[in-house]
Amino acid sequence: MDQLKTARRPGGRDAGAVGRPWLLGYAATWFGYWLVILLPPQFMTPHLIGHIAAENKVDVLSYLLIQNSVVVVLCVPLAGMACDRTRTRFGRRRVWALGGFLVAAVPYALIGTQTSWPVVAGLMVVVSVGASAVLASLSAVIADRVPHHQRGAASAAMGVPQVIALVVGMVLVTMVVTSIPGMWALIAVLAAVSAVPFFLVRTRSRPPLQDASEPVQAGERVPFPHLRRHADYYWALLSRVLINAGNLAGTTYLLYFLTDVLHRRDPDGSLLILTLIYLVCCAATGWLGGKASDALGRRRDLIAVAGALQAGAAALLAIAPAWPSAMAGAVLLGAGYGAFLSVDQVLVTDVLPDQRSRARDLGLINAAQNVPLAFGVAWFVLTFVGGYRVLYAASAVIMLLGSAAVYRIRSVR
Repeated sequence: MDQLKTARRPGGRDAGAVGRPWLLGYAATWFGYWLVILLPPQFMTPHLIGHIAAENKVDVLSYLLIQNSVVVVLCVPLAGMACDRTRTRFGRRRVWALGGFLVAAVPYALIGTQTSWPVVAGLMVVVSVGASAVLASLSAVIADRVPHHQRGAASAAMGVPQVIALVVGMVLVTMVVTSIPGMWALIAVLAAVSAVPFFLVRTRSRPPLQDASEPVQAGERVPFPHLRRHADYYWALLSRVLINAGNLAGTTYLLYFLTDVLHRRDPDGSLLILTLIYLVCCAATGWLGGKASDALGRRRDLIAVAGALQAGAAALLAIAPAWPSAMAGAVLLGAGYGAFLSVDQVLVTDVLPDQRSRARDLGLINAAQNVPLAFGVAWFVLTFVGGYRVLYAASAVIMLLGSAAVYRIRSVR
């Protein structure tokens, strides 16, 4: 903890501000990452599985989502530990991020050409391994290189591209390239190209490609966060896990909800409309949330409100499953998730216990949020309990629990 306080002192190692080119490059890299991660579960994988395994589409889709979550849970902490110990003249984080993009892009482009879902599953494992390396390395960059007073803006640069990537990607795969092989190849290329600027941009106050914290020395062991001494770290982890799980449980099967429950004539078009509404609200509150977080310093209240807004969106669909409710829910979900994205990463960064193991400790949190809780709950509810209304009710409860958990954090306002 003393090391963390030292890193935050004015004039300390992370006191130099990062410039706009750095923030834009960082945002572009996250844009590429989110393209790879978000479009498959939201649209591309349901379409692919509906084409090659239509009779068992819910079961196969659930299996693939759970499989990918397990791979991420296992790989992100390991990639983080390796990243912390890496020494190259090009820095640690960028090397791992670049390698991750290279590992993920090729199998990603090939997925759309497959006609056997087990082969799709195998390719997705490789994609998840590469994406895990990207996630572990990029998540540690804020703690490494961004001073405390800019972390809200940097967190927004990480979170807002998530929404932009989803909408830009949806437009591309529903209106520009509609063939299944073409959409997977297009997104793979666009994601890889988007990451290039960050590997070239120079920072304003530090030499390029130089991390702010020293790598873990050979043979040195940094203990894992202690459950009691670093309780804030684990409460932040739990809050993120629950809010993300509730969100995913409610949104992953939205295309099937529009098709099978609301019986929309054009479910693809309806999903695009909801996504556009979601984008506008999410982008607005994402940027405002980051600025408010830096100005007010009240991370917990902002996250609690963000979780409650998302829970309200799920509750609307549980109480009144109709198209107007879906549009109102998109407003609430976008507003809540945008604020959550821009503030949660700052809070998590603020409770890291040791600067030497930032990638590992952030990797543990990122891995935990990928535990297939959401997909397991969704599969169980849809298969054995009561359909989509029960699923959305469960999603609302999970997110409210995540909002409450954030108030157990004591070291951050």
